[in-house]
Amino acid sequence: MQIETIINMRLTHFSYSETSWKITEELPLQTVNLLVGKNSVGKSKTIRSLGNVISFLLQQNDSLRHENLSAFLCFEDGKNIIIYSFICSKGEITYESLSVNGETYLQRDKETATLRQEAINPPANKLILHVRRDTVQYPYIEKIMLWAEQACGLSFNEMDVAGDNSTMSYILGQQQDLYTLFKSLPQNAVSHIISEAQSLDYPITKIEDLTIGDTFKKVVFHEEGVKSILIDRFLSKGMFRTLYLLIYIEYLSRQASPSLLLVDDLCEGLDYERSTKLGKLLFEFCLEHNIQLIASSNDTFLMDVVDLKYWNILQRKGSQISSINIQNNPELFEDFRFTGLSNFDFISSDYIQRHTSKTAKNE
Repeated sequence: MQIETIINMRLTHFSYSETSWKITEELPLQTVNLLVGKNSVGKSKTIRSLGNVISFLLQQNDSLRHENLSAFLCFEDGKNIIIYSFICSKGEITYESLSVNGETYLQRDKETATLRQEAINPPANKLILHVRRDTVQYPYIEKIMLWAEQACGLSFNEMDVAGDNSTMSYILGQQQDLYTLFKSLPQNAVSHIISEAQSLDYPITKIEDLTIGDTFKKVVFHEEGVKSILIDRFLSKGMFRTLYLLIYIEYLSRQASPSLLLVDDLCEGLDYERSTKLGKLLFEFCLEHNIQLIASSNDTFLMDVVDLKYWNILQRKGSQISSINIQNNPELFEDFRFTGLSNFDFISSDYIQRHTSKTAKNE
């Protein structure tokens, strides 16, 4: 069995724990997801924890060698349910497990390790996934590693001009800078970006790359009614972040099989019109291209246009994060639809507290 693509590989449940905090339950995930909640409940922490796990799988994060870290990942690839989990303690792997449709594929503890029922001896500081990649012999290991390689992430709130345009991607699956991303796009893709920018009320008429010598490499923008070209530092933060995201997802749509897009603080700082339009555009894009999206946001405008069925409402007690969602509280979500309230009222009012108190009394 040789792996050709993981286009249908989707993360369906995720949990995570490290020294200072943990997700207490398996977080259910759909094709598109919006993490919401009040300030400081762990939205960014949850996004970053997924980034930590992906970086750990790709051996890109040395900072975890002194951490106590555990993760649980459940995938669905159309035919199979693949469950993978591991525990890392002070730089050593003390537990690792992979099962496919309920059957054990690999198992490891402090003393022993088996892969397809054969005893193996992986290095103490390496996951079996690191040392046993083989597209034919171990296809499910390859599926997970390809999923990690093809994941990517952005922090919308941190998309600031940095001169070389290379500050945005905090997950290294797609680490090209803005200039490189743009240079790879055909003209029809650029035309599509311009059309999307105009739909968001940015009067962009032309986008092109500009190279001067060996060091000056920029993406430049032409705006209706403005004679001079616009480089990154001449754009407002909101405009720059929006244009960067439009270029980024256009680039993703040209890739063979991007698996996961994480976006922290989506649409933060944008006005109502642009926040709602960009949010709709991104969610529709990911559904159309079968790219799993996990976004977090505190933006009230965005919340009102993203269907509640895609929400994970995060709550935190101390260092423990839990989630309320349509999977674990279907009646709560169904009843709210008949209140006539806005989506944002779902978390800003006392509706959840009153509903859960009422349910507890009836029980």
